[in-house]
Parts: sequence; structure tokens; C-alpha cells
Amino acid sequence: FGLSMADFASVVPAGKAQPGRVVLVRYFLERAGASIDRASSMSWENPPTKCSAQDIKLFLVNAGILGGGMTAQVRLEEFQCYMGLDAVEPAMTFDFTESRANKPRCLDIRLTNAGVEDSEPALSSCTMAPVGLFALSMTVGLEAAVTLSKLQDNSIEPSFAVPFAVYGFWVGGFLQLLVGIFEATRNNIYGATAFTAFGCFWLANGTQFILTTYFALPDEPLLKGKMPWGTLIKDAYIALFILVLFYQTFRMNRVGSLIIGFIAVWLIMTICAGWSDGFAWAKIISALFLSLVSFYGFTAELTNEIRHKEVMCMWPVQKENDEVFGAAGKGRALQPTLYHLRQLSGRHGHNGHESPPRLSSTIGQDDPPKLAPGKIVRQII
Repeated sequence: FGLSMADFASVVPAGKAQPGRVVLVRYFLERAGASIDRASSMSWENPPTKCSAQDIKLFLVNAGILGGGMTAQVRLEEFQCYMGLDAVEPAMTFDFTESRANKPRCLDIRLTNAGVEDSEPALSSCTMAPVGLFALSMTVGLEAAVTLSKLQDNSIEPSFAVPFAVYGFWVGGFLQLLVGIFEATRNNIYGATAFTAFGCFWLANGTQFILTTYFALPDEPLLKGKMPWGTLIKDAYIALFILVLFYQTFRMNRVGSLIIGFIAVWLIMTICAGWSDGFAWAKIISALFLSLVSFYGFTAELTNEIRHKEVMCMWPVQKENDEVFGAAGKGRALQPTLYHLRQLSGRHGHNGHESPPRLSSTIGQDDPPKLAPGKIVRQII
């Protein structure tokens, strides 16, 4: 964002004991790909002018940064290395006498989590949700074309049912099932649930299309007759499943809500189409809207993932819900720890007291490193 020291000073209030004395504490959790350049940050108001390692540790604990089996190391700029706070000699202190709000000194902290789950390297697998959304968009659009060919003669060639049976099985069924399995490895409980279920639904539909299209089934009511009540029972279970998914989207993003909402409308029209051609036409219209919204979700999510920012709006309910079908499960993973660290308020002075203690100094930080770009609202993320 190109923020300057003056910008930082404008949002960091001065302390009461010694107005204007502020230290910028940058911290990051040790893991694969993590570094001080990608750290979070908060302001330390009114720190001791001569700060010891124990003062730093006390601040980290009071601020909620250090805890839960974590250990902290402080960076020694003079030696270009990190040292554990408990290993720093008491005589070694940091000089923050001249650290002011308009020119804060930086204190770099590296955190290590002793838990096995949190210390594991981050997964390197990417999200497969965009291709799953494209599969949904394409399959529903093709299905609408097949329905149109049944309602309107010569609108779509009858032979189109042949490739649709294959695409319904592989793209609508197998591909979505595969996406759901990959999303499960990312701890994406919502994406795994939605895509695996939709994939299996379309595998069943695709199997039926293949049997009726490629194999000469006897022309008997048992095999080719209409079954509106049987379809109602089957689709009622799917409708309840979609209703639960729709409820969960209220805590995710609006694009996901639109997609699941149109799926529900499309399913209702599918159920009613067995009794009236008017509902069949409504089914085609709802399928077209569903296909368009799903294709937008595919384009937006793929674009935002590649650009590493929100280029196309997803209208998330919460800031972290930037995936159409993305919601983490409650299993212990790295994400909850990182999210907690990044949401700290930073409204802690030294030890919660107005007047911090005075300590001797042997280590100073003359020139603070440049601030990494970030968003400053008392805390830089």
C-alpha cells in the first residue's frame, strides 16, 4: 500500500506516561514459506526505554501473541540472527529511548509452536474448486439443452443426448467427485461435502443417461415410463441436503448463496416438471441462471487465486471467506493459530501499567527496517 512512517504515526496514539514513544512489534509463526517480510504487526505503546528479553516476553504474553505451548525468539540485528528470549542474558537490553510514533523502532519476533499439528509444513496443494464450479455450470447448461430438445422439436438435435450422457457422467459426476476429494485434503469441509455429493448425484444421472442412450432398453413402463412420485421421493432427500448447504452459505459469501439458491430452485422445477410442461420451461430458465452464476464463480475464484487478490468480487460475509465453496473444518490445523495471531487488538502497553520500569541498555537498534506493505488499523497484516 506504500505506507510511510507519517501514515503509521497518524493511526498510533501516543502513550500517557511518555507521549509518542511506540515500538512496532513484527511477529510471524515459523512454518514453510513464512518470513519477517510476511509478518503481522502491532504497536507497543510506552515500552521501557531500556527493554530486556523478559520485558518483551511479558508484553507478548499480555498481548495474546505468546502462549499455548509457543516459544519466541527475538532478532538481534547486530548479529543478523534470532535468539530465544529465555536464552538472552539479562544484561542485554534493547534501547527504545528514541522510538517515537512518527519514527518507530522495529522489534522482530519469530514464534515456534511446540504442537505437532501446528509445526507441520503448510500443504502445497491448490484449490480445485474453480474446475468443480465449471463442471457444475457446463453440466447444468447441457442438461437444459436436452430438456429443451424434448419440449421443442428440432430445437436441439436428438442425437445431442449421446454426448450429453458421457459428459454428464464424467464432467458432472466424476470430475466433481474428484474435486471434492481434493478439497477434503485442504480441510475444506464445505467444498468436500458439496462437490462429492453433487458428483455422486451426477454419476447416478449419467449412468441412467448412458443406459437409456447407448443400450437398447426394452420399451416397457418399468424401464422407460414416467415416475413423478418416485422422482419426488429421490429429489426430496437432495432438496433437504441443499437446504442445509444453503444455510451454511450465510456465513460464507453471497456468490455461494446464489449458486446453492439457484440449485434449489432448479431442483424444485425438476420435481414439478413431471406433472406439467410449464414447470419444465421454468426448469430450463432456472438452469440457465444457475449455469451463468456458477460460471461467474468459476471465473472469479480462478482469477482471484492467480492474482492473489480480489479482482472479481465474491461478496464474502467474513473477510476470510473468499472461496465460493470454502469453509474449514474444526480439525486442529495451522489456520486457527494464524488467524488468532492476526486478529489481536494490539491495545496493550507494557505489563498493562501506565509507567513501565527503567532498565539499563547495552543493545540498541539505530535504524528500523522499512515497513513491509500492509493494512494499518493499529495492526498491520
